[in-house]
Amino acid sequence: SLADNDDDGFRINAATPSKAWSRLSRNVIVGPNNEIRTKHDVKLKAQSNATRLLGAHANGCRKGGRDVDGPIGISDQAYNSLKQNIKKRGTVKGVERHGHGKAENYGGGKTRGGAMDGNVRLVVTRAINAGLIDGCNGVVKEGKEAIVYHANAGKGILDEKGSVVGGSDGMDVAVKVFKRIQEFRGRRAYVDGDPRYYSTKFKNVDPRKQVELWTEKEYRNLIRANKAGVPVPSPLMQKENVLFMRFLGEEGWPSPQLREVDMRKGSKKWTTLYEQVMVAVRRLYHCARLVHGDLSEYNILLCPSRLIENHGIWERKGERESGDDDLEIVLIDLGQAVERQHPSSEELLVRDLAMVREFFIKQGIHVLNEKDALDFVTAPCEYGKNGEDLEAAEDSENGDIECATIGDRNKDASAHECHNDDFADDGAGDDQSVWRFTIPGWDDAADLERLKGRLKATEVAK
Repeated sequence: SLADNDDDGFRINAATPSKAWSRLSRNVIVGPNNEIRTKHDVKLKAQSNATRLLGAHANGCRKGGRDVDGPIGISDQAYNSLKQNIKKRGTVKGVERHGHGKAENYGGGKTRGGAMDGNVRLVVTRAINAGLIDGCNGVVKEGKEAIVYHANAGKGILDEKGSVVGGSDGMDVAVKVFKRIQEFRGRRAYVDGDPRYYSTKFKNVDPRKQVELWTEKEYRNLIRANKAGVPVPSPLMQKENVLFMRFLGEEGWPSPQLREVDMRKGSKKWTTLYEQVMVAVRRLYHCARLVHGDLSEYNILLCPSRLIENHGIWERKGERESGDDDLEIVLIDLGQAVERQHPSSEELLVRDLAMVREFFIKQGIHVLNEKDALDFVTAPCEYGKNGEDLEAAEDSENGDIECATIGDRNKDASAHECHNDDFADDGAGDDQSVWRFTIPGWDDAADLERLKGRLKATEVAK
């Protein structure tokens, strides 16, 4: 409103004309007493800001210890600053605090950031029709680039022979929707240097396709890591800017990030978690031939082992000591993960290890220094029975694998619309396929023992 009172005032975009005010031009109006005002009037703009923030309380407020007649004014600078502060109170490092658990109803209109637009709804609906999920619930996590929804486990559908196909193996599903925003322009370095995208220049791709390319890249990285035995969310399907994967949490509540874990500083449990992270990073580097690229306490979850497909990798087969409810780490957000051949892979690995080291030092435990940590991750496999096989597996850059969807969950590729010939290089094969970077004799338990020994030795030397 441009006047002191909404009833007697004038709205620039009003549906019905004012009897007391008339318009001279697009931005200029004349009042009943030949008073000329514009929509850029500083005094009225300040009054409008106050009314937006305080409503009816904008009239008759106290200022400087005395009553003020008429509405008070709030400058644009103060108004915008207050709005930003209110917004920041609900956000921590790009994650909405209110975005935990089944907080929203999927059926209720457009979602924050425009993520759940018509195309996304169509993809989700098709996933429901294909039996991959049984329904989409609320937002469990929100960052500046993506929103993650919780979905009920799908029961699959009947094929022509009457057999059940698809589904999510009885596990709930996380539906990650990447927002169509401009932030993906800054991800060029993670794509252009990746040999899997040697023919694609990220800057030459239109913004819409950039988001879809990034979504596909995370899906491909998850396939690689999952096939290589790394503890990551099991990938189920990818279509456009939507990624379906196993939900890591219970009753719609997500498992906590490492930064959210509340334990006594110096606890031995922190040391156990540090060892798990280091062994997982080493397996990711050698067996999946990937470097995470953005590893920190924000991208590591702590989950019950029964929810993790590749759980207990650091335990010797037949000697499992932990139970299904024991907590283990899971690496997430692999969109920026790069091939070992990427020109910046070593730099990114060093940065990952530095972030991990910094976090666990704050938890009051002893960790490896930068050089020892890098040596542990990159050291070649030395415990195998066949040295020639190990060397061949480590050096192999070529090899084909039959392309299919992930396991028995997605045998019906046409129904789930996730089959892509490009995924052949990432091992999107069935359960009988052999991951082409499999290293014979690989032993995470041996790596864990070696890590423990190194930690003990360096602690004694301090």
